[in-house]
Amino acid sequence: MGLNKKQVFAFLEELQGGGIKLGLERIEKFLTFIGNPEKEFKSVHIAGTNGKGSTATMIEQILRQAGFKTGLFTSPHLVCFNERIRVNGVEISDKYLVKLVGELRKEMKKSGIELSYFEFITALAFRHFANSKVDIAIIETGMGGRLDATNVIHPLVSVITNIAMEHEKYLGSTFAQIAGEKAGIIKEKVPVVTSARNDIVLSVIRRVCREKNSSLSIIQRPLFNEVGMKGIFQGWNAALAVAAVKQLKLAGFEVGKQAIEEGLSLAKISCRFDIVRKEPIVILDCAHNPACCVVLAKSFAKEFPEKKALLVFGASKGKNVLAMAKRLAPVSKKVFVTSAKYRAMDTEKIAKVFEDLGLEIEVVKNVENAVKKAISCAKQGDVVLVTGSCFVAGEVLEFFKKKE
Repeated sequence: MGLNKKQVFAFLEELQGGGIKLGLERIEKFLTFIGNPEKEFKSVHIAGTNGKGSTATMIEQILRQAGFKTGLFTSPHLVCFNERIRVNGVEISDKYLVKLVGELRKEMKKSGIELSYFEFITALAFRHFANSKVDIAIIETGMGGRLDATNVIHPLVSVITNIAMEHEKYLGSTFAQIAGEKAGIIKEKVPVVTSARNDIVLSVIRRVCREKNSSLSIIQRPLFNEVGMKGIFQGWNAALAVAAVKQLKLAGFEVGKQAIEEGLSLAKISCRFDIVRKEPIVILDCAHNPACCVVLAKSFAKEFPEKKALLVFGASKGKNVLAMAKRLAPVSKKVFVTSAKYRAMDTEKIAKVFEDLGLEIEVVKNVENAVKKAISCAKQGDVVLVTGSCFVAGEVLEFFKKKE
């Protein structure tokens, strides 16, 4: 008898409890054991600190508008796991997810290979894309690049978004070290496009491209025409997506101007300067590190030049909350400090940081209650801004979806 949905998610949660395990040996052996599904479709590989999900979504939507059957693998999910794995924009169904997890779980036991959570779901996505006979899949790294489970693919183009300090425990404590890990997705003679602008980061990417005999295109300016997503950062993501698609033409993926324009216009990803309510205005954003918060603050100031936000903020353990708070403080007038269900940092620690910066704070530990409180405190014209982690933004998104 097969697994049911509850058992599937219990199994995935059990794998997740095993923590992060970087390295390619296990995933390579397992994929070989199950017939190398990753070799049955073409791919685009995306690494970077911020903007991976948005860029991946834009590339996927452009290719879909051009008539190609697409796969999309992103992380993390905001509301439900199924969001991570899509074919032609459609999330994997519960029924098929249960079937594939059951099959792969049996194969994992047969192989004797103990996969981590991310390794298992990477294999799951590859099997789904192979079974669905997609023309091309856009694959986002989970963490880093060189030792990320997704780095078993041989893509048609490697895409590197901007790079900032994050996951220092795993990726290194300098820009050069982190850039080296991200640049680990670069393959021999596979073209590379990047929107990175830090000189140290670019020097590392250039060096690796020389070593791998790979051409390099560096985005020089953002592209704002026809971009459907809000936020000043989306112009850079759009320019990067278009550059990647142009490289795909050399591999036979012909994409016209109309498909590019329609793809950029239609591309949508939740919780990226995402306005989910109009009165009062409520914005959800997944800014989860200082670099994200810089861009979020600039986007907010541009969109609402005369306003300051009622900030609903919660962060994950290990984050540099002081640096994040310093970036958000200039556009905030009161902070509702909260705590997501997963990986949450202690609210008292966060509250102390904002308090020391001179902001009025209120601790509301439950995320749903925190956003309700912020909305109830809002006066006419006020804006509620929810950010700090994907988990916080995801819980608020789920709350609004239930209301609908």
